Amino acid sequence: MRVVRNFLISSIAVLGTAVCGVAAETASSPQATFFVAPGGRDENPGTKDQPLASLEAARDAARKAAAGPRRIALLPGDYFLAKTFELNAQDNGLTVEADENGTATLYGGTRVTLWRPDGERFWCADLPEVQEGTWDFRAVVVDGRLAPRARLPESGSFLHQSVFDVRWLSSVGGGWERPPAPDELTTLVYDPQDIPATLDVRNAELRVYHMWDESLVGVASNDAERHTLRFSTPAKSPPGAFGVKKYAIFNTREGLTQPGQWYLDRTQGRVVYWPLSGEDMNQVRVVAPRLERIVSIAGTSSAAAENITLRGFALQATTTPLKPGGFGAYAFDGAVGIERARQCALERLDIGNVGGQGILARQLTDCRITDCHIHHTGACAIKADGSTTLVARNHIHHVGVYHPSAIALSVSHSAATEGQGFFFYVKDINEIYYCVFVGSGGGHVIEENLISRVMREMQDGGAIYGGMRNSILRGNVVRDVVKVGEGYGVSAYYLDEGAQDCIVERNVSVGVERPTHNHITRNLVIRDNVFITEADMTLSFQRSGGATFEGNMLFAPGKITIGQPSAIKVWKNNIVFRDALNKDAAPQAFTIDDAMPPVATPQRRTAPAPVVRVSQTPELDGEIGWDEWPGGLLNLDREPSRWSAAGAPVFAELAYDDACLYVAVNAVSFDITKIRTGTVWGQDDGAEIAIASRMPDGQPVTHVIRGYPGGAVQCVADAGAPTEAAQRLAEAVRFAAKNYGKTRGGWRGEWAIPFEALGLKPESGQKVPFNLAVFRSEDEVWRCWEGTLAETWRIDEAGWLQFK
Repeated sequence: MRVVRNFLISSIAVLGTAVCGVAAETASSPQATFFVAPGGRDENPGTKDQPLASLEAARDAARKAAAGPRRIALLPGDYFLAKTFELNAQDNGLTVEADENGTATLYGGTRVTLWRPDGERFWCADLPEVQEGTWDFRAVVVDGRLAPRARLPESGSFLHQSVFDVRWLSSVGGGWERPPAPDELTTLVYDPQDIPATLDVRNAELRVYHMWDESLVGVASNDAERHTLRFSTPAKSPPGAFGVKKYAIFNTREGLTQPGQWYLDRTQGRVVYWPLSGEDMNQVRVVAPRLERIVSIAGTSSAAAENITLRGFALQATTTPLKPGGFGAYAFDGAVGIERARQCALERLDIGNVGGQGILARQLTDCRITDCHIHHTGACAIKADGSTTLVARNHIHHVGVYHPSAIALSVSHSAATEGQGFFFYVKDINEIYYCVFVGSGGGHVIEENLISRVMREMQDGGAIYGGMRNSILRGNVVRDVVKVGEGYGVSAYYLDEGAQDCIVERNVSVGVERPTHNHITRNLVIRDNVFITEADMTLSFQRSGGATFEGNMLFAPGKITIGQPSAIKVWKNNIVFRDALNKDAAPQAFTIDDAMPPVATPQRRTAPAPVVRVSQTPELDGEIGWDEWPGGLLNLDREPSRWSAAGAPVFAELAYDDACLYVAVNAVSFDITKIRTGTVWGQDDGAEIAIASRMPDGQPVTHVIRGYPGGAVQCVADAGAPTEAAQRLAEAVRFAAKNYGKTRGGWRGEWAIPFEALGLKPESGQKVPFNLAVFRSEDEVWRCWEGTLAETWRIDEAGWLQFK
C-alpha cells in the first residue's frame, strides 16, 4: 500500500504540472480574434464592430489566420444552432469564449412561436415536421427553465403486475441466471385503473424502473383486454426484474396535471404547454431542441485535438433519442462532446436544460474541466474517460431529470497502464437521483467534495461508487443520502466488484445507515474517517478480503453491525460509540470502546443442496447451457472457515438421472489471463467434488474428484479411498472444461460421475454427505459449498446433497 500511496501522490503532482501547463498556454495573448454576434453577417471581417454571424464562419477565418493562438469571441446574445459546431485538430490552439460584456448562449434548437389556445388551460403550437415524423424531441426550455414533461401519475409511480423472478448473479458473474425472453423485455402487465382508455400509444413513453437503472421505451400497442402494453423497443431489463414494479407514463395529454408541463402531440403534429401563472404565451420564449450535441471537439488517432479552450458561455436545449439509457444513462450524447483531446480546457461554462449528458468526453489526456455550472441535465453531468485530467470547482446539481439512473460524474481511466486517472475537486454537488461519482479503472483522486441529497430515486448505489483500483477518496462529506424502497440499499462510500488497493481516508458520512459498503474488493485501507448515523450502522465487506480499518470514529446510537468481519485483516485505533438505545429504544449510556463490534460465528449449513432429476443428459462441453440444467444455482460462498468467501463469485449446478450424478462449476475471474491451467491442487485453478460413497463390499468411503480448466480430471485418495478405487473412478468419470471471456470471464467445468462407480443408487429424498470446493489462483481464494474447518474433502464437517 505504501507503493500505491506514493504512486498516487506523484500522480497528483503530475496533474498539477499538467494543469499549470494548460493555464499558461490559455492565458497567453491571442494573435487573432474573430467576433461573432447573432445579428452579424458572414460577409463581415469579424471585428467587434462588424462581427460574423456564424461560428463556422469565425472558425474558418481562424483556420486561415497566421499560426499561433487564435480566438473566437461570442458577443452577448442567443445563438440558435441548426447543426453541431465542430472543431478538430485544424483548430489546435483556438479559444472560443464569451466576450466580457453580457451573456452568450448557444441553443441546440429552435424557437417555437405562433402559440394559440388549446382548450381552457393549454396552449399549442403547430409543428408540421413532427407530424411528418422528421422531428422529435424530449425536452423543452421555457424562459430558461427545463419544463417538466407531462406524466402519470402526477408524482411517484404506478405498480405494474409483470413478474420476472430469475436470479441476478452479479455483473461479473454473468448477469441473469437465464437470458430474458423477447416477450419478457417488451411487455408490461398493468392495473387497468392506471391506464386511461384514451391513451395515445404514438405519444406515450414509459419509464420502467429496474434496480440501479431504468428504461425509457415507446408503446407499440395497448391490449386493453389483457391489460398489457407492448413496447416499441426492448427494455434494458424485464419489467419486474429484481422485484421492482415501478413505472410511469410520460408525454400524454392526460399527464398534463399542473402548470408548467408540456407534451409533444405526434398524432396532431404540435407541442402543447400549460402556462405558469402570469406567463404570456405571446411573450414567453420556448425553445425546442433539434440537436443532441451543440459543440464538438474531435481529434483522431493520428491528429489529436490540442490546446483548444471553451470558456465563459452557456449551452442549452438538446434532445435524446427514444431508447433505454442503460447503466448510468450512458447511452446518450453530450451538449459538449470532446474526444481524443490533449491539454484542452472547458472553463466557466454554464451547461443546463439539456436532454442528455452535459459533457461527454472520451480519451482525454492532460485536460481540465473547471469552474463550470452544470445543472438540469436529462442524463449525466460529466461522463469521461482518459488520464491525467482535472475536474475542479464545478457546481453540479439536478442531474438525471429525464433519466434518473444518470450519474453526476462518471469516469474511467482507459489507459493501457495504471498511470494517472482523474483528479476530482468539484466542491458542491446536490439533487442527484442516483450516484454522484462512479469510477472505473485506476489512479483517481476524489477529494474534498460536499455531497448532499443524492440517491433520490434509484437503488444499489452511493454518493461515491465504483470498481476503482489504486485510487484515493479523501476529505469528502456526504449527507442526506436517501434510501428508496427495500432493494440493495444505499451507501455513502461504495466500492464494488474488482475494486482493490484503494485508500478511503478523512471522509465524513452523516445520517447514512451504511457509510461504507465494499463488495468483492481487495486490500482496501479505510482510515481516519468519521461515520455518524441516527440509529443503527452497518459496515459492509461482502465477498471482500484484506481490508485495513483503522483510526475511524463510529457514532451510532443503535447497533453497529459488521458485514463479513473476516474481510478485515487489520482493525486498530478505532473509537466506537454504540448501543445508546435499549431494547425499547429509550436512551441509555453509550458503550465506548475500540473493539470490533461482536459478530456471531457462522454455523454449519443444515439445508442440503438440491439435485434435480433430468430427462435429458446435459452435454459435457464446458458451456453449462441454462436450459440443460433445470435446478437452481448453488453459490459456493464460504471459506473453509465457514465465513463468507472473498472475490468473484463461483456457481454450481447439480443434476442426476439413473446413470450419473452431473456437476457443473462456473468459476468467475476478474482477469482470465491469471487462470492457471496446471494440475497441482491448491496452486493451479481447479474444482473438487467430495462425496460419500460405497465400496463393492459395502464399506463407506469418501471419493474426491478434481477437475482443472485445462481439461484434466483426477480422482485422489486424500480422504482415505483405496488407490485402486480412485483409479477406477477416474476411468469412469467424464469431464469437460473451457475458459470464457476476454478480460473478465472465468472457466467452466462439467462432470458426469457414474453412480455405479460411486456405489450409490439414488432415490428421491435421499441425502448424501457432500462438498464442492474451488481454488482460484488469481486471488488465492477457496470457495466452498460448506466450510469444513479443515481440508475441503472432510465431508463429516461439510454439507449434504439431496436427490429430488
